[in-house]
Amino acid sequence: MHITRLFLMAMTCLALGTNGCRKSSMVSDSDKPSHIKVEPRSQGDEPPTVVFEMRPSNNLDMSAPFQLYDCTYQARGKTAKFRLELKQKLLGLGGIPSASVEGKFIAVTGSDNSALLEDLKKALDAKQIPTNPARVTELPFDAILLDEKLSRSPARTFSDNPPGDWMMVKVFLPKGSDDEGELFLNLNPLLSKGEFSIKDSDYGDYLLKQFAKVL
Repeated sequence: MHITRLFLMAMTCLALGTNGCRKSSMVSDSDKPSHIKVEPRSQGDEPPTVVFEMRPSNNLDMSAPFQLYDCTYQARGKTAKFRLELKQKLLGLGGIPSASVEGKFIAVTGSDNSALLEDLKKALDAKQIPTNPARVTELPFDAILLDEKLSRSPARTFSDNPPGDWMMVKVFLPKGSDDEGELFLNLNPLLSKGEFSIKDSDYGDYLLKQFAKVL
């Protein structure tokens, strides 16, 4: 992993240990947990999130050191298909436990991503949808697990009280270099749900261009 990204992850972990009471806009004051770390922005004042279905893949070898999910997004009569591969590694940076994640978005034959790209454009605050992107078989990424065992309120805020089955992952693209794009990936395998959520509007067009190649 590139040294700049590793340093960023170390600083993130250090901040989690020393500033655990800090919250983001996704957590309401009344439900503020003691150790929420970094969270996507709320639906009320930011672009909407994009929720997709995710189920364990039947193609996964049980001895494989990673998790593989078959993912679909259906909207306006269009169905996008892709696979999501995740591999988690426990870290002990500065004595503070955290987890780095390696992953891939994997292309699936027969995917129609037109509706998904339209909705991702809004969710990521991108300005335009790429035209005729060159397709690739996979889009690798680095990531860090920000928090897990979270529950979600009807207002779409996350909390660890009560605990739940959501986990929050921050994705860095491209893999292995300085970050050109970041976003949040919220996952709940028990509910078979995944979610794309904005990190920063400045990343929107870059991320959409990358996703158009593989989703």
